[in-house]
Amino acid sequence: MKKALLFSVVLLFAACNNYDDFEFTGKVIDYEECTGSEFGYAVSLSSPDTIGGDYTNRDGEEYKNVVVVYGADRLLKKNNLISGRIYLDPNYSHAECTWHYTDRDVPEAVFTKLKVE
Repeated sequence: MKKALLFSVVLLFAACNNYDDFEFTGKVIDYEECTGSEFGYAVSLSSPDTIGGDYTNRDGEEYKNVVVVYGADRLLKKNNLISGRIYLDPNYSHAECTWHYTDRDVPEAVFTKLKVE
């Protein structure tokens, strides 16, 4: 019985990490608060060029092909050129953040690998 329970727990944790990440390149154009210590970064993607949405940052600048990405391992600044790997998670801010922005229609994603140029 204990082995079956242990096996079930292992399978549950393995299923939680099942995501299909992909390479990206882009520029940080804004940030959004998630929790007291985590931010989502609005990234204008140069690659891939068809998955993002329209976004207006806090300075009133409008961008196309933007994704808000969570889970950075460091603080990012506006105009940072970044690359790496992300996966789409449409419910990330609902599940993980204290604040959820309802005035935008852009995909949410999570970093799996991040490089600042």
